Amino acid sequence: MKKEIKEERMQNFIEHDERVENIRRAGFPFFLFSLLFFFGLQAQAGGGTLDWHAIEARGDEKAVLVLCPGMNSDGIHFLKEQPWLDFARENRLGLIAIHFRSDPESLYGPEREGYYWPEQGSGPVLLSAIAAEYGAELPILIYGFSGGAQFTSRFVEWVPERIVAWAAYSAQFWDSPRPSETNPPGIVACGEYDGVRWHSSFSYFYEGRQLDKPWIWVSLPETGHYRHAALEQFVRDFFASVYNSAGPATFADVESGELFDAPDKSVQSELLGIFPCDTLRKAWHDVHAF
Repeated sequence: MKKEIKEERMQNFIEHDERVENIRRAGFPFFLFSLLFFFGLQAQAGGGTLDWHAIEARGDEKAVLVLCPGMNSDGIHFLKEQPWLDFARENRLGLIAIHFRSDPESLYGPEREGYYWPEQGSGPVLLSAIAAEYGAELPILIYGFSGGAQFTSRFVEWVPERIVAWAAYSAQFWDSPRPSETNPPGIVACGEYDGVRWHSSFSYFYEGRQLDKPWIWVSLPETGHYRHAALEQFVRDFFASVYNSAGPATFADVESGELFDAPDKSVQSELLGIFPCDTLRKAWHDVHAF
């Protein structure tokens, strides 16, 4: 086995404070969107609206956790769930749940219009919401399920410099990942019994690993299309490992489960999951179907 790991791969697990120093703003006039929110207006996208809910700022937030529910759903339920509230408080995170809505026919039709695509308006809205609620352009941890995974995966591609870590669970379709100088650690997940979503989700993970992105694949055993408590705990543990720089990175073959301390030439790199620490790699064995 190799004793050295590419410097650029390990760099993906740097402390989030360094990411903040390199934030780039997206190509929308940020201050204009901020004014809209301060005056209580709603942004429109894809024939719908872009709303959110947030826990009150404590003043000690170092980053923000964004939770994204299924298509057009209201994420307020996340803010009533103790595991997410405890995780945010323990890690000094702001907490936002989105309620983005667009015309389903536009989301899933050839138009490809709506909040799934952050460059069409939903991205600047979320960035402005974070600034308005917490008074700063905080680093972002983001998790999405189903339609929320659609938005999450594209939002990460849109502003990778703002992302500490991310997880997207069970999207119906994905856009191919793009090469980037910044590749935040991520989880791509799907239920073993979730039909066509499983194949498209695994393909997205595979394409990302072809680009050397530091991702983990989770195939939930005997699971259909619904939220999964054990996965969400794994996501929280993953976020904490990256956010708190648990390190060093470790590796596993996502098909066989074989563990590696460093990549090996005999292992197909596209099938190699990259973990921020060994503790998380071991926890992965409890949620992943081999």
